[in-house]
Amino acid sequence: MFRTTTCLLALLLAARAAAADDGASITADEDAKPVRRTRDASVGRIFKGPFPSSRLYTMPTADVVGAYVMSVSAESSLLQDTGVLTSAGVLAIGFGDIAQLEYRHTSAISITGINAPVPTAGVQVKLPLPDSLPPLGIAFRLGVPRTETFGDTDVVETVTDVYAVTRLRARGFALHAGLRLSQAKIELTRAMELARERRLALPTGGFEVAMNPTAKLVGEVSLAPRFAWMPGSIKEPEIGYGMLGRLGMRWRILPSIVLDGSIGYQLDVATNAPVQGPGAIVQWDIRLGAEVFVPWGALACRAAGVFCD
Repeated sequence: MFRTTTCLLALLLAARAAAADDGASITADEDAKPVRRTRDASVGRIFKGPFPSSRLYTMPTADVVGAYVMSVSAESSLLQDTGVLTSAGVLAIGFGDIAQLEYRHTSAISITGINAPVPTAGVQVKLPLPDSLPPLGIAFRLGVPRTETFGDTDVVETVTDVYAVTRLRARGFALHAGLRLSQAKIELTRAMELARERRLALPTGGFEVAMNPTAKLVGEVSLAPRFAWMPGSIKEPEIGYGMLGRLGMRWRILPSIVLDGSIGYQLDVATNAPVQGPGAIVQWDIRLGAEVFVPWGALACRAAGVFCD
């Protein structure tokens, strides 16, 4: 606990240090316009952006990545179990300013108690609402089965989501709120044939605080599906939920490249957990990640005259 508190204090001190640039004004990416896709646009101007992100850490936002832009993001964490490395990522391709196709790892806690994200493929849409109303994003993610093997038993976990999220934004600050409706399924195959399926309503929330034009303090809290089964047991598997929290810094080192560093908290509130409440902490972890934006439409226009405005 002492090491975790020290890391949190270090993050907050870094955020305050980033805010010491008194001469810099804080602006939001949404207030600027990307370059038009024309044959005479320079490569430097094309990669200058701006490039809005469609996520916090694991939580999506009401935004999409933008017309003819591809976003690739990934993060990794070395957890308390020595040698266990988990990773997650998002691949999003924007078509127009209201939709993106995506392949992402959605949050879920495996039977081992580790936040091991489950792959999904889907689409996210930013509804064309008037500027006077908060933006609203709707996403559908079709779960891709994830298989883990324990002895002579295969454990297959699948999560399919419908997600709605909105945002309130003031100068230098944004508050995000969403609801995730999940259809979670766990199947045991080979040595035994057992299955369990459950629908879950999972609220999420997050915030961003701009410390200067290139650095943000970012936090999120969400509920996630929690799969529970003891390898070797003849009992049916169970599906509950767990709470995941994350706090960290996001640093835009270049207009098209963002680095992330965060500390995560996991609380196990699964249906069969022997301990509930704050005493049921599963683990803390530290994650490092990055997001890279590729304006492929503007590059294709400049090189071959296609996808131009």
